[in-house]
Parts: sequence; structure tokens; C-alpha cells
Amino acid sequence: MSYGIDKPVIAVVGSRDSGKTLAVEVLVQGLSRVGYGVATVKHIPKANFTIDREGTDTWRHARAGAKVVVSVSPDELATIKHVDARDHSLGGIIMECGEDIDVVILEGFKKLVKKDPRIMKIVAVKNVEEIHETSKEFSPILAYVGSISAEELPKSFNYISLVEERERLVNLVYERMEAIRKELKLHVATILVDGKYVPCKRFIQEFIRKTVLAMVSSLRGVYLRGDEKVHITIRSKRPSE
Repeated sequence: MSYGIDKPVIAVVGSRDSGKTLAVEVLVQGLSRVGYGVATVKHIPKANFTIDREGTDTWRHARAGAKVVVSVSPDELATIKHVDARDHSLGGIIMECGEDIDVVILEGFKKLVKKDPRIMKIVAVKNVEEIHETSKEFSPILAYVGSISAEELPKSFNYISLVEERERLVNLVYERMEAIRKELKLHVATILVDGKYVPCKRFIQEFIRKTVLAMVSSLRGVYLRGDEKVHITIRSKRPSE
């Protein structure tokens, strides 16, 4: 399976008040406990929403026209980018999470990930009816979660109770993430054009890898071992150039 991203991604989706955030909390705690570096991305569909607060210095910077505002405190560094995120691609979102992350957990983004075969979904539900409805809406589905007692549902639903079976959910996701990580290691070169994955056969990936490493290794001050990750960004030339 080709992922087009260099780390495992799982999406927690579902209706409002179905337990999505609780499921994310359970996964973050469990995966962090076994040594995973976890990033979470929350979708906030509310128009004109901003994480910044009106009247703060950073808010004033943005109002004055800054496209990127960075605030630094002793315990936190926050970056706020003012962009049109309505058409943001999945690849672009994942790239924002940084290189030192092992797994990305999305909360929401159901339209973006709905039928994407690259992204496993955990679907939070409030009742049996929602299981039937979402089974047609999302794929592939790794499991259903919620506050319903697991004893009330047939095992064929692959339902995990967030009240009684949290460790089971963590173990299920951990096993799936480990399998994906092994799969991703088979890709020696990945190409993204404007955040969209370009599939390449193995021999093309090998050719790109060897060519790029040969060029980069010739630069002054660069010493490659051969197992590095090299990221190159190419921007379009301006009309005047």
C-alpha cells in the first residue's frame, strides 16, 4: 500500500459528542507510553475561528498583516499561520507536524479522509444505528468506539468500549501502526507535488534516491552516511526570473 506520507496516520471520526476526543486521549496516552512520538491534528469547522485571542500582542501582529506569527514562552512554542486551509491536502497537514513524530492522529476531517484507503479510521458512535450508518460512509474502518457496553453488541461489529476496553484499543492501533511503519520503510523515495503524493515504482525510487544523494553529498560541509532523510523543496520561478 502506498501512503504518500512518511509516517502512519489514523483518523478518529464520528458525530458530535460521540467520544472522539476521549478516543484520541486514550490513544495518545497509550502510544506515548510505549515510546511513540505522537502528533494530533484537530479539525475545527467553525468559520472565522482563531486559536489566538483578540487583543493579545500576537493577535495584533496578525491583524497588522503578518502571515506567520510565532510566540515563544519558557514551556511552549506556538506557530500560527494565516492561510486558506479549506483546500489543504492531507500531505500538507501531515508535513506541518514535523519530522520527529512517529504517528499522526487526526480528530475529525471526515470529508478529507472519508474513503481514503491510506487512512485507517476509528469511528466513534453513540448507538447501534450510527454503526450501520457510518459503515457505508467510511472505509477502511479499524474499529468502532464509544460508551455503549461491548456486551450489548455483536462481536462482528468490532466495537471497543471506551469505558471497559481502553487497553484493547491501544493494542489494536499499536499493532496496525507497527505494520504500517514496516511498510513505509520499503519506500526509499517519496515525491509530493503541492502536497499530493506521486506514486513511483521501486526502480524509479532507487534512481531518485541515488541521484539526489550523489548531488547533495558533493556540497561543501555535507557528509552523508546513507540512512538520512533528505527533504528538498522546489518552488516555481517568479515571472520576472
